[in-house]
Amino acid sequence: MQETVIEIFEDVLGSDEIRDDLDFDLFEAELLDSLAIIQVLLEIESRLGIVLQPTDLERSDMATVNNLVKFLENRK
Repeated sequence: MQETVIEIFEDVLGSDEIRDDLDFDLFEAELLDSLAIIQVLLEIESRLGIVLQPTDLERSDMATVNNLVKFLENRK
């Protein structure tokens, strides 16, 4: 799952710098905004079959790759 989340962020954000630091804060780096969040959620549904609404997650759940992977694993 972790690799899929990395790939989703790379595709949506057009950046591979997150691969080097899975605790890299995407909000602090201003890489993740409201449109990108929706795109990430749509990709999660498409690739992982997990349907999420933006209100299902806290900002911190999507701030880093590790946080999102942990959140998704708990949703299974």
